Amino acid sequence: MKIPSVLPQFKRFALYERAMTPKSIKEIMAIVQLFADENTQSIHLITTNHIRNFLHQRKYEKMWTNKTFRNKRQYLKTFFDYCIRENYIQINPVTKIEKPKLEKRLPRCLNKKQTTQLLMQVDTYSWHYQTAFLRNQTIIRFFLFTGVRLNELLKLKTRNLNFEESEILIEQGKGRKDRIIPIHPELSPYLKAYAKAQKHRKIHSEFFFTSIRSNKGLTEKNLYAIVKKLRIACGFYFSPHMLRHTFGKLSIEANLNPFKLKEIMGHSNISTTQIYISVSTENIKKSFFKLHLI
Repeated sequence: MKIPSVLPQFKRFALYERAMTPKSIKEIMAIVQLFADENTQSIHLITTNHIRNFLHQRKYEKMWTNKTFRNKRQYLKTFFDYCIRENYIQINPVTKIEKPKLEKRLPRCLNKKQTTQLLMQVDTYSWHYQTAFLRNQTIIRFFLFTGVRLNELLKLKTRNLNFEESEILIEQGKGRKDRIIPIHPELSPYLKAYAKAQKHRKIHSEFFFTSIRSNKGLTEKNLYAIVKKLRIACGFYFSPHMLRHTFGKLSIEANLNPFKLKEIMGHSNISTTQIYISVSTENIKKSFFKLHLI
């Protein structure tokens, strides 16, 4: 049995039984197919060295980061775990390949001055339509006051905003988990103003953030076009994910309990949330400056 003949079965298993996301399945299929193109022998003849040489060569050619190397290794391991399950092999050849240590990098964030400048630019930028003005104001603040991920914002449904309870339901976020995010008082007026404008335009869409010319949900391409204009206006670089990190840092600086922040941001582990304590130097400096060292 060779890999190409097993891939269709694996795809069905991953989709229907493991309930993996289409994106994850696509990434696994891609690296397994690439490996199969270079290693045409039967599955039971594939060794750890075959896989190790493949990964090492790709890391050298593509200049993979350690994180990318680990991800590709895991994708191959997932496929060969399936092969064990189906009794094509007895031992997973990927297991003996070491996972390189990840670089310990602090997430990039905007400082308070940059955050203020960004809000000023989005509020004064000459958008072509009034609805675009309201929408883009709301989008930037939504990132900064909720800490949502890019895909979570794009997939946000109108029905998931509860203004009476001041709550936003994020459906099937990372890890396919639902969570509730409180609506911050400074965000609420912008959400309501944009929702009112959409209603006035008689835009009926399941998505909260839509295209200006239709009821279709905003796309990643649309969003990055907005971000690009604001980057130029601000004179500094930022990305939607940097705004998520900025929310995390500002929340810690405002003394929000890290365990509460963990739930808002949808982290699976508190250690991920605690990195914002390292990013935030504001509270550290305040405490340090009060010390009598000598």
